[in-house]
Amino acid sequence: MNSHATVRLIALGLALFLAGCAGLSTESEKAEAKPVAQKKAPMPVVQDAVIVPGKRIGPVSVGMLVPQLYDVMGEPAQAVKMQGNERYKFEELEVTVDEVDQSVKMVSTASPAYATGEGLKVGVSELAVRARLAKLPGQLLIKVEGDTTTYLNTGMVIQVSGGQVRFISVRGAP
Repeated sequence: MNSHATVRLIALGLALFLAGCAGLSTESEKAEAKPVAQKKAPMPVVQDAVIVPGKRIGPVSVGMLVPQLYDVMGEPAQAVKMQGNERYKFEELEVTVDEVDQSVKMVSTASPAYATGEGLKVGVSELAVRARLAKLPGQLLIKVEGDTTTYLNTGMVIQVSGGQVRFISVRGAP
């Protein structure tokens, strides 16, 4: 091989190497470049005590973004990170937020102040839960563990223990 061809081969190899390095980035650069889904319009806030399966509990809606959650609820009493989510505890509501898109994934309450249009709320009997859920559309799944029964309906989870509702959660409908 002549020296001119060798120089071209080395130059080509060097160019390919440098082009490959240009595409590499550090973990901190990747984190800075991560898109944040904060461009959506704010959700309408309803100041009531109604539980709407698949939608909301009171003023907190599934899909609400973190800035609006903060505007509506203020400072949480507690915040806990866990497996890609962050859970915020407020006086009567517990809110789970997805760390990636920074939106509310689930809202829960253990307060009898919030109720569905059918009258389901914390403190009602398991019989009332069964009777009212039978009238709602969607599939009903029942999971029993010891003295705790969990009812999963489209967009809503109700946990019963000791014969009474202990908490209700609303999540986005699948």
